[in-house]
Amino acid sequence: MSQSTVTVRINGQPYQMGCDVGQESHIEEMGRNVDAIVQQLVGSVGQIGDARLLAMAGLILSDQVQSANQQAGVASRQSSGDEPVTAQEENTVTLTTEQMDNLVNQITIMAQTIEHLAQSQE
Repeated sequence: MSQSTVTVRINGQPYQMGCDVGQESHIEEMGRNVDAIVQQLVGSVGQIGDARLLAMAGLILSDQVQSANQQAGVASRQSSGDEPVTAQEENTVTLTTEQMDNLVNQITIMAQTIEHLAQSQE
């Protein structure tokens, strides 16, 4: 499959991301979402460095994914009429293989970006 390159701006910095052809608008939207989180963090904690801001944004996004998965799992169990959901089950996150692969890819890209930023600041 062909590759394309998209430039996203996060905290005013351009980052080039590779993606499949046709996924450009999706990558741009994800970049805008990350930038919105980073801008909220900047408003709260100030400019504490791109690496730290991206790490914090990654944790916030991970928390949002975990919460969404928990809510989806509980809603699915409740709507199916299965046994009542226990507190332990409510705290269990279940991801499909595709979701897990996507998260691993996104985290890997973030880690590479953070490492690159940390090296460039040395």
